[in-house]
Formats: sequence, structure tokens, C-alpha cells
Amino acid sequence: MTSTTYVAFRSSTRLHQLTDGFIERMHHGAREPEPRVVEDIMSTFIDEALDAFFLTPASYSGLGTTQQRLVRLAADTISRATRLVIGRSARKMDLAQNRAAADYMESIRFPGPQHAFWYVAFPIEPGLAERGRRLAERTEGGHFEGAREDMVHYLRGVTDQALHWYFNKPIELLGFGPILRKVASVGVDTTRKASYGVINKVIPNLSDEQLTQSALYYLDLQIRH
Repeated sequence: MTSTTYVAFRSSTRLHQLTDGFIERMHHGAREPEPRVVEDIMSTFIDEALDAFFLTPASYSGLGTTQQRLVRLAADTISRATRLVIGRSARKMDLAQNRAAADYMESIRFPGPQHAFWYVAFPIEPGLAERGRRLAERTEGGHFEGAREDMVHYLRGVTDQALHWYFNKPIELLGFGPILRKVASVGVDTTRKASYGVINKVIPNLSDEQLTQSALYYLDLQIRH
């Protein structure tokens, strides 16, 4: 049986319950859109994604004050940009788009062992997954030549995949008009620039120990399913 490698974080109970209830209603006879619920789900999702991909690894790897400030600034920039997209789009979505949103939400989650919790996830290409695995092995073994450059490439690759699955894919599925597409496009560009910026500034300046801890943290986000 073949499996796919995903980059995934554990959904909070609140996010799972919000999403589960929305999906259930949309799949079983909802008669009107739920803009406030969509906005609540997506805002909660953004908070948890930023925590998983930015704030927690910054703390886990022991970044200094200046580096942590750069990470927080990037996270705040992304949060503002994405909340603008969420707020504008949620209010405009009709019932058919709400149902499409429910299908999309279903497609980016799967249960953990024994259904004890749920993951929010997106697939990554085998070559990218292998780069992340080898990077963790190399740094844990004390081999750091070229490792920082590899980490930059890996995280930029993960960023691109995340933007595809968390922005471009839903925009395509929901069939937004030109105005909302423009708003979303600005949000994608802002998120990519902020993500690339913090990666390019922080990763090359990590100590060997910080790099190792970062590589191991991001490897732990890889889940085969």
C-alpha cells in the first residue's frame, strides 16, 4: 500500500469541532451560508498554522531575541493579510460556495491514531520530503556543511506547497470573482514575501544546535498517510 507524505499539525479540539459541525451541516441539508462560522474556522486555522510553522519552532530551537522578533513580525504580517482575505471572502460566499468550502476542509484533514485527534495537512512532493528527512539526519549526525542552504530551500519549498493548498486551491474551488481573486492574490504575495524573508534572514544565522533542533522539529511535521 502506497502512502503520501504530508506536512501536518494537530488541530485543536475547538478547530476540529467547528470544522466538523460545519461540514456536517453543509453535507446534510444546510439552507443558508454561514459566514461567521467560515470566518471563525479560518481565523482559528490561521492562528494554529502560524503557531505550528513559526512561533513554536522559534521557541523550540532557542532563537535569540532579535531572531524571535523577526519571526513574530512575519507571523503578524501574515495574520493581518490572511484575515483581510478571510473577512472579505466569507461574507461574499453563497450556499454553494459554503458547501464547496466544506468539501475543501474535509480534504485537508485526517485523523490521528485511534482517532484521538485530527491533523490539518497538505501533501508535499517526495523529493521535498526526502530533503527534509536527510537534513535532519545530517544535522543530528553533526554534518553541517551546506545544511543551512538546504534548510532554506526546504522551508521555501514547504511554503510554496502550503500557499498552493491553503490559498490557491480553495480560491480555485470556490470560484471567486475578479475582485476577491485580486484580494486573495495580494494576500498570497504578502504571505510568500514575509515567509521567504524570515527564512532568508533567520536560517543562515542559526547555530549548529539551533539548526539541528529546527530540522528535527520540521521533520516531526512530516506525516505519512
